Amino acid sequence: MLITPEISTLSYKKQLARRFDRASLSYDAYADFQKIVLERLVAMLPVEDAEVVLDLGSGTGQALVALSEQLTPACMIALDLSPQMLAVASKRFPELKNVHFVCADAEQLPIQDVSCDLVFSSLAIQWCLNPLGLFKELYRVTKPGGYVVFSTLSKGSMPEISQAWRGLDDAEHVHQYMSPEALMDCIKESGLNLFSSLLSDIPMWFVTPEDAIYSLKKVGASLIASEGEKPISPSKWKAFLNEYEKQRVELGIPLSYQVSFVVVQRPFSIQE
Repeated sequence: MLITPEISTLSYKKQLARRFDRASLSYDAYADFQKIVLERLVAMLPVEDAEVVLDLGSGTGQALVALSEQLTPACMIALDLSPQMLAVASKRFPELKNVHFVCADAEQLPIQDVSCDLVFSSLAIQWCLNPLGLFKELYRVTKPGGYVVFSTLSKGSMPEISQAWRGLDDAEHVHQYMSPEALMDCIKESGLNLFSSLLSDIPMWFVTPEDAIYSLKKVGASLIASEGEKPISPSKWKAFLNEYEKQRVELGIPLSYQVSFVVVQRPFSIQE
């Protein structure tokens, strides 16, 4: 759930789609963190079967096989803003005949009311501009008694990058994510009921600062790399890498994330 500078919604979504389009072919090779989060989220599935499953922000389809095997759905919808990500996913899993690949915006779902038994989303909803609107959309498409199972980056993610920039300038070079408290408020206001939640610190380690940054850029989660209209100069980028290098410990260069793992349920009736 990204808090962005002033930018039109349409422009932001186009930029986001292009960024993930560019990362579509490199994503799987650099998605070690994403795979860790996905595995933990799949383990939190509250049901053993679901007829209609929506994988929201499906990307290259890393969740599709696990969802298919564990839930045996009659229909799966792999939805993503990036057409190139979906193209990669469709080529990866030709054996999954029950998957429909849909290029659309999570905040404007082209899905009928009360049609999904389960909405699953791993590390995607932090890119949405209107969190409350998003959860109201998820409420709309989920069947009464159905579940929304998601992971998202939370406030406090990637502090190492912020620390490396500190002292070089006052610009905001990393995305600002919602606090867990604000996230829970949105869920409550949307009408969904909290089933379970977990906030987890997940550290990753890299050989060099450049490797840490590449782990972001190659999956489409690039840093804010400009100061107004001016790109960051090579000398300033080198200074940033030198500052980041100072955080090296025995395990390597750290890059840590705060991840919220959440399961919510649409009530069976208004009275519940």
